[in-house]
Amino acid sequence: MRQDTEPRSHSFWDLDELHIRFVYQPDQNEELPVRPDGRISLQLVQEVVAAGLTPIELTKVLVEKYGADLQKPVITVIVRSFGAQKIFVDGEVNKPGMFPILGIMTALQAIAQAGGLKETAYVSDVIIIRRGAGNRPMTFPVHLDKALDGTDTSQDISLAPFDIVYVPRSIISNVNVWVDQYIRRMVPIPISFQYTF
Repeated sequence: MRQDTEPRSHSFWDLDELHIRFVYQPDQNEELPVRPDGRISLQLVQEVVAAGLTPIELTKVLVEKYGADLQKPVITVIVRSFGAQKIFVDGEVNKPGMFPILGIMTALQAIAQAGGLKETAYVSDVIIIRRGAGNRPMTFPVHLDKALDGTDTSQDISLAPFDIVYVPRSIISNVNVWVDQYIRRMVPIPISFQYTF
């Protein structure tokens, strides 16, 4: 989750630490984490789904729920810490793994953090896997070859917490692996053997 300077892009994920502040009922104030199931547990309203909501959206939900027990509640949601500021890069990169999001990070910047692309990388259809509604994964391709050659820089999209950037292997490298595994290693070809046409 990013800082509140960009409220349109914020949504809560598990491990975020929240401070729920009640202006006129300070005895209801709470500091609590967003659990791995995306919910928070509160005193009067029990469990509330926070994952995928912005601070403003969560505030509206809490005002509505607390309205049954408190008269005109005024609530503020403050993010104390960001536990979900990580993305994952896998596939044909030199150092696959988990990396922190430092400010706004694009797919190419994430790949650079992962040591860059291998020669076997297929950048025409890099896959982004992102949590959607109900934490269901959504996948969509980005054509980073167009971002790299400057024809469509919008393909180098900004990442969200817990995005997975998967760089597939190119078709030609798959053929080379097949040749290596099933021809060179299985068929005894003399070292001096050469194709002639």
